[in-house]
Amino acid sequence: MKKYFQRWYEKNEYLNAFMNLMSDLDIELQCEIAIDIIMKASTMLDRDYTKMIQDVANYDPKDYKRWYDKNPNVHLAIESLRDLDEEQRDEIVQEFSEKILKSHYIQLDEIEEKEE
Repeated sequence: MKKYFQRWYEKNEYLNAFMNLMSDLDIELQCEIAIDIIMKASTMLDRDYTKMIQDVANYDPKDYKRWYDKNPNVHLAIESLRDLDEEQRDEIVQEFSEKILKSHYIQLDEIEEKEE
């Protein structure tokens, strides 16, 4: 019998949905949202933003294999989410979900226009 491994974010259905939507975005938009998440999370965690930027500079993607590890900003944003408590995480998910969903609707509209 094959064991199913659950990532930390898959244990919460809303966070899992957020992550799935985020993973489907184009790289530029992922990066834009990631930077906003990093800034928001740094204030919630009372963490020095410049220290977090240094973490991005020291990042080596060869050490990781997850979808969000390909971009250091996205990686740091997701890892920052992990450091938040549930209430803080929910606040960020709610704040950024609307922007992500709007982007998905725009992408769908563009696909439909091309098909017509």
